Amino acid sequence: MTSQPTPRLSGFTGVVLTVRFLTELALLGGLALAGTRLGGGVALAIVDAVLLPVAAAALWGLFVAPRARRRLPEPARFLLEFALFAVTGVVLALVGWLVVGIVLAVAGIGVATLTRVAAKDG
Repeated sequence: MTSQPTPRLSGFTGVVLTVRFLTELALLGGLALAGTRLGGGVALAIVDAVLLPVAAAALWGLFVAPRARRRLPEPARFLLEFALFAVTGVVLALVGWLVVGIVLAVAGIGVATLTRVAAKDG
């Protein structure tokens, strides 16, 4: 097994990609939180809290991630990211976390946009 050196993140691009990763984690956390509130009982809430972030992570891993085998070309990749953050924001708002939903959606979409400018193929 050979290991390839991982490029170091530095400067503004490194900051943007780090914040992007944090928004991705917030997306998954927001979906898990919303899932706990969507269920009609404890069992359904647990299922929702697991399935929503797993579905989002699967879409991200298949079509958005830098090493995805079927990575979408631009602008389709941006539109998928936009949709994931927007849906998460709406779902959070629907379960009573309006401000959190708005902040997450705006931050995620903003960082996705900034990534296209600063990190080119991030």
